[in-house]
Amino acid sequence: MINKIQLTSKQAAIVSFQQGALLVLASAGSGKTRVLTERIKYLVDSTKRKILAITFTNKASEEIKERLSDIDNIEERLYIGTFHSFCCYVLEKHGNMIGYQELPQVFSETDDRLRIIEDAIVETPTLNQYFSNLDSKQRNKFKTNALDIISKIKREVILDDDLEKRIKDKNAIMLYYSYRDLMASLNAIDFDDLLFLTYKLFVNSPKTAALYRRNFEYICIDEAQDLNKAQYMVLKALTGSEHKNIMMVGDPKQSIYGFNGSSSSFMQDSFVADYAPTIIELNDNFRSSRSILSLANKIVNAPSDLNNVAVNGVCEIHSFKDVCEEADWIASKIKEYLQNEHLKDIEGKLTENRITILARNRYLLLPIEEKLIEENINYFYKNNSNGLLFDSTSGKIFNLALQIKVNPKDYLHFEQLLALLNIEDDKVYSFNELGNRIQNKLYKDIVNSIVLLKDSGDNFNKMIDHLLQKIQENSDFNMIDENELHLAYNDLLEIKKNWHNYAISTKTKNIASFRNAIALGKTIQSKKEIGIALSTIHTMKGQENDIVFLIGMDDQTFPDYRALQKGGLELEQEKNNLYVAITRAKRYLFITYPLSRKMPWGDIKTRKISSLLQI
Repeated sequence: MINKIQLTSKQAAIVSFQQGALLVLASAGSGKTRVLTERIKYLVDSTKRKILAITFTNKASEEIKERLSDIDNIEERLYIGTFHSFCCYVLEKHGNMIGYQELPQVFSETDDRLRIIEDAIVETPTLNQYFSNLDSKQRNKFKTNALDIISKIKREVILDDDLEKRIKDKNAIMLYYSYRDLMASLNAIDFDDLLFLTYKLFVNSPKTAALYRRNFEYICIDEAQDLNKAQYMVLKALTGSEHKNIMMVGDPKQSIYGFNGSSSSFMQDSFVADYAPTIIELNDNFRSSRSILSLANKIVNAPSDLNNVAVNGVCEIHSFKDVCEEADWIASKIKEYLQNEHLKDIEGKLTENRITILARNRYLLLPIEEKLIEENINYFYKNNSNGLLFDSTSGKIFNLALQIKVNPKDYLHFEQLLALLNIEDDKVYSFNELGNRIQNKLYKDIVNSIVLLKDSGDNFNKMIDHLLQKIQENSDFNMIDENELHLAYNDLLEIKKNWHNYAISTKTKNIASFRNAIALGKTIQSKKEIGIALSTIHTMKGQENDIVFLIGMDDQTFPDYRALQKGGLELEQEKNNLYVAITRAKRYLFITYPLSRKMPWGDIKTRKISSLLQI
């Protein structure tokens, strides 16, 4: 049932759209998340088959799940997650069709992949000779570039038969094969492999693709302007020629992930050519005030019909002598607003959580962070990190040991574990005997507990509770630093929470699947942080706040100097980046920039306002 009072006529038409493909071009603040949620509710009532909903982030999946929590057995009717999560789900169930009896472990850490690429370089004679003559900084850059080439091959879905036609550098091809072989020897895959292998699965096993077509009668894709080629090819391989019930929602003005191979052309051009969708535009902004929208529309040369926007709000641009003066002014303004508590056009009491400070890069936030600390203003950094971050050595040992338990071929993390435990490689022959070599009683208990962990994870909670109890009693660990014990206790509690989140989301749990869920960020629930949010623009995408300070808006910083040099698509992405930043603000927006910047080597560089704002 559609609530006609809550939805505009266009929104209602989208929600109740029947058969066929649908493209929704939804501008910032046009209520797309609400429309997507209502669409899913409508489809749940309309069909007995499952619905597939693809989001760009785990956080977006969480938000939509929360909005659908009142629907009985929603998990039975809907699969919602990122493209990578969906591909992991498919490969876990049907990877045997392309030779994987069990899904390999997903290596999500860049450091792990850099270590493997270095081994691959050493195994490529022509590259090793060149690599060995580089200094440390040059080597790191070379490894990063090599990983980028390998990622590009997978994101472009270049199969082995086409490699020599598409990649002219024979060394790059040898490096790609060497990296792939090393990953296979570790029983590991990376994020790009999830998409690449799922595409191969659907193409090589049409019956498997047909099974998923039958299972998912409707497919909804959010943030479609940020699709890359591999994601779009997975979609095409899944849907085949007959499945047309696909809704894409996106805004080309918010396409900001070009550096990852994303492009709005897959939504605007490829999808239109391949699926001939009905196109509906949502242009009304229900989020931002008139003054903010006026500036945002000027940035992207969009028409500005703001007659229906009741609130004028505040939108100001300020320049300062340097970044210190910029930070002083922002902190002073925040204190002033927090003391007043109530501001025009903002409903209710103003708190720290209703204020965000945005910057293009994280390092730009350092001066304001120092000032917030000085003024005793609460703050936190927004982040999109996948995986678990551990504060204690015990937590790191637990994580490494768990990785080796589920993947005995993983010599990479076994070596890291031995190094953390200060044990020489040649003194240990197997993971199961490792505990006998460990002197520290807590570390010994952790490793021995994981050795005894069942593959099903049936004794997982019992194991964690045993370790927590031993730390509380502190009878065996009185020689261990109390700070380490405190951090270890909290890390183990966090692991237990993550296991709980995983266990309630799946019917057939096992520790190997749990490790991959951690790598994909699926076990981590968003925490309610307290304070001013400090964030990069990419991290803030899809979110909003009443008051936003957009800092560091000087030329060569935003747009980035490299985008200014290259122009074209790079500069267009920077313009979209700015549009996204501006439209995060609901009522008050303050744009600031310094007139000078001190370089790391001591030079003072004169700055001027961003060329993107010279309109």
